[in-house]
Amino acid sequence: MQRIDRITDATATAEQADARRFVRKTWGQTINITDTMAHNPEVLKGFVGFYTALDQSGLSAEDREVICMDMAVRNGCHYCVPAHLAEAKTRGVDMELILPIARGQLLTGDSRPARLQRLTRRLVETGGKLSDAELSEARANGFDDGQLIAILAEIAHCHFTNSFNRLASTEPDAHYPHAPSPTLVD
Repeated sequence: MQRIDRITDATATAEQADARRFVRKTWGQTINITDTMAHNPEVLKGFVGFYTALDQSGLSAEDREVICMDMAVRNGCHYCVPAHLAEAKTRGVDMELILPIARGQLLTGDSRPARLQRLTRRLVETGGKLSDAELSEARANGFDDGQLIAILAEIAHCHFTNSFNRLASTEPDAHYPHAPSPTLVD
């Protein structure tokens, strides 16, 4: 059961209704997380703006979904795992890549997604304080400074949404796919 209620057309203040219209204009619809976040219209608008800006940050849809899925699983976000399964599918990301991450698996090999997942975990573990050698390795692995900044921004987005959904117990939207039960494997 949700611990923070969703804002609806019937319950919205003028500011909340305006924020929900902003979401609909930007994304074409509201979803449970945005309807719940509408309790704070300015945070909601900032969240949507930040998420949308990340689409122009130099990370591919695949990059973003690798980060988002790994973060959702590692943070135990019951909402974001199915949400990012749906988002990955909508964005045309290879589901054979995303499903193992959704199951809590660490990708193996030297593919960009595997390198990105390992880098994301290291950035989270260190709070962004990579050693000089790790930073050089990240750059050698194809992540330029602009992408490194975008990766940190995606991590920040994920920390916020994962924490928000856990606090609110946001109910996953009915159209989201069933999420596999993750078994964290390092």
